[in-house]
Amino acid sequence: MQGSWKKRLAVMAVVLATGAMFAANAMANRHGGRHGRGGMLGGIERGVDQLELTPENRKAADAIFDQARTELRALRDQRRAAHEQMKTLLDEQAPSLEAVLAQADAVSALETQAKKTELEALVKLRQLLTTEQWKDLRAQHGPGRGGPRCDGAGDGRT
Repeated sequence: MQGSWKKRLAVMAVVLATGAMFAANAMANRHGGRHGRGGMLGGIERGVDQLELTPENRKAADAIFDQARTELRALRDQRRAAHEQMKTLLDEQAPSLEAVLAQADAVSALETQAKKTELEALVKLRQLLTTEQWKDLRAQHGPGRGGPRCDGAGDGRT
């Protein structure tokens, strides 16, 4: 009986953690999320629109954003499917703790990959911008406002 109690407690902990994960995701989407020009990249893209880029750099920046958006859309679809699989597992009469935790790992891996995709785009953009352009972008969308938070020098191209 005591083992059954521990298993139920563990399943409830996973259920609560999953609920918190869904709530956090919903809050992120309510404030821009990863749809259209929302999220971290959307704010940066709006900031880049304000910079005076050469036509070549504007084209390169657009390509960076387009590639990231394509990858993020695919990851968003995969994350939705992974969340649905989690719901299915948790709806079972006697969910397998191992299966639920494995699915939680899968969801987390997809979320980590999405963050890495955003950071990759940010680094590529940083390498494209001059130091002055980067400073201007940071001034528009600095720390705590959804914009670039990292210092460093680019390669100085205009």
